[in-house]
Amino acid sequence: MKTITTEAKLTPKLLEELENLIQEGWYTDRSEAIRDAVRKLIMERRLSKEERNIIKDVEWGLHG
Repeated sequence: MKTITTEAKLTPKLLEELENLIQEGWYTDRSEAIRDAVRKLIMERRLSKEERNIIKDVEWGLHG
């Protein structure tokens, strides 16, 4: 898979929390942790959009 390098600026506290996750073994490195966070954010946003569409469909079905 082709990857592109990007830059992210983090507060010292966020960086500390990220490093803690790596030290605890949740991720092998910063890149893996950031990729996972971005994937989760995208999935969350998609789900929110799908949920809104379902609600609109239900409202349309109930009220025409």
